[in-house]
Amino acid sequence: MQAFEYGLYIHVPFCKSRCTYCDFVSYTDFSLVKEYFEAVKIELEMWSKELEMPKVTSIYVGGGTPSDVDFEYLSEILLEVEKLFALDNPEITVEINPKCSFIEKLAESKVNRISVGLQAADDNVLKKVKRRHSVSDFKKTWEIVCKYFENTNVDFIVGLPAESDLTILNNIEIVRTYKPKHVAVYVLEKENDIRKTLEDEAVCERYERFLQALEEMGYVRYEISNFSLPGYECKHNMKYWKNENYVGVGVSAGGHIGFTRYVNTKDLKLYIKMMKAGKHPYEYYQQNDPFQEAKETIFMGLRIAEGVDLEKIKKLLPELNVRNLVEGLYDFVEFDEKHLRLSKKGMNQSGWVIGEIVRRLNDHRFGMGGDRR
Repeated sequence: MQAFEYGLYIHVPFCKSRCTYCDFVSYTDFSLVKEYFEAVKIELEMWSKELEMPKVTSIYVGGGTPSDVDFEYLSEILLEVEKLFALDNPEITVEINPKCSFIEKLAESKVNRISVGLQAADDNVLKKVKRRHSVSDFKKTWEIVCKYFENTNVDFIVGLPAESDLTILNNIEIVRTYKPKHVAVYVLEKENDIRKTLEDEAVCERYERFLQALEEMGYVRYEISNFSLPGYECKHNMKYWKNENYVGVGVSAGGHIGFTRYVNTKDLKLYIKMMKAGKHPYEYYQQNDPFQEAKETIFMGLRIAEGVDLEKIKKLLPELNVRNLVEGLYDFVEFDEKHLRLSKKGMNQSGWVIGEIVRRLNDHRFGMGGDRR
């Protein structure tokens, strides 16, 4: 185990209020904050012992809204990580909202990457979805962020209620003016169905306009929803997309270790109870076989511009013919001896293209006599 490098995700499931579009696991009741962070410390210690103080090259603190809890909780957890894991010059990201009051303290605590959730540079949209900040709040916070951090990200969502063409123009102007090193642009799913959202022609046009503007400003689309200036890709998230090793701690956090994939319970009280009992709080636990591992590697790897490492797939499934897998999809994919990737057209229609490739993979397994999963 010690030869592996790991990412570490820490979930902070608390928000002072809940946005209308959010489907992440979060709680507005802060009465269990102290107990929760004590439980997270226990889980960190469990993984440190089981993996024999593993080497960690990236840490991501997400939520929820990590900046909604007192700084002391975040500081204690990061100190605990430093004590329990072998840190190898890690990228350390913390998500904040545009009203964060302890940015300077985050910099002092060795955090070196900040992700700010603006979502839309339009006060009407922000009010509609019950965000607690304004565009003015973001601008004030961004000035402070840039005093202490070079590696920065801003999150946007396209397709929010009350959005207009002007919203997208404002988003573009924010990026042009404030020059974050990294920009994430997500499309809001309607009724949990991305296809229904993209069938909205106006939303689709705004999305494409935003993406084109980012590319014109020098941002590289290295993943379906993520753009960066050269050298500022999110190292932690790349571990997800390359299906590498990472540990997730906290409510609803997931991990991937070797061929094992797990997801923790979403129930806050149950999580704390399980940690006090010294038991892993799994809601899902699966020991993958080579086929399942290959399938996950393919559908995650197709999200990134670099594509899927075919040498890795060949080791897992030596009998798989990649050319047969993508037959008839040549407008949407590109491949050579080393990588299979989506074309630009495929990136813009990634949902159904990846879905079709996964369906063909399942047919391949079924043809081998395996069970569908």
